[in-house]
Amino acid sequence: MPAADAADAPDIEALLAAAATDRSQAPAFVTALLERTVIVAGTVTDDGMATLADLLDADGSSVQPFYTSKERFQETLQVVPTFEQHLLALPCRVLWQMTRGRRLVLNPHSAHGKEFLPGEIAQLLDGEAVLTPGVVERETQVMVGQPARVPPGMTEALTAALAEHREVDEAILGWKVTPQEGGTFDESYLLVIVGAPNAREVVSGSLARALATYSVGVPIDVMYAAPGAKHLLQGIPPFHRRKRGLFRRG
Repeated sequence: MPAADAADAPDIEALLAAAATDRSQAPAFVTALLERTVIVAGTVTDDGMATLADLLDADGSSVQPFYTSKERFQETLQVVPTFEQHLLALPCRVLWQMTRGRRLVLNPHSAHGKEFLPGEIAQLLDGEAVLTPGVVERETQVMVGQPARVPPGMTEALTAALAEHREVDEAILGWKVTPQEGGTFDESYLLVIVGAPNAREVVSGSLARALATYSVGVPIDVMYAAPGAKHLLQGIPPFHRRKRGLFRRG
């Protein structure tokens, strides 16, 4: 199998560089990557079975490298001269399907790279974010406000998903910062959905599909609130509000 033509690599590498400095650009990069052909070191037997070469991480664990171009692959050879030099060109989706359950690293020896964990890959291939219920068991200080940057298309995707459900009155997107021990901070988007008591159960499927790509760059916490109840994003204008008929019931 011949190596890929890297004519389109500068575009994907520019997206990768942008995502490395601005996490709101990560969804655009991942969306483009999934549609590209990537390069991986390995060989194919006469019966069509592929054997892919891996690398060892600093802790001795195995990781599967792949590359946006031959030039990025050459950077690995400069660091690991004994690495497999035969190249295969594979659609990114095909490679990810072949290596499900493994940890992958894109352009591991380049200025800009990206690690993909098994759960993250499964989420992107399946097209659904993993929504994990959580309970705050102790009083926690948080700081909230409007996001400085929102990934392009994120609020539109969420609006399309939530508009299907009349149980949702409105939705507000914010930015949440939680101080951690040692002076660090845990940052995430915060999505507050205001609606009926069963809104969580009703919207979970649509919400998981809408967040599949966008939750890759930055975590997204989701909270639910009853109409009129106070919530963390009080005062921030909603990006989505359910349209009501002229003769709506109170």
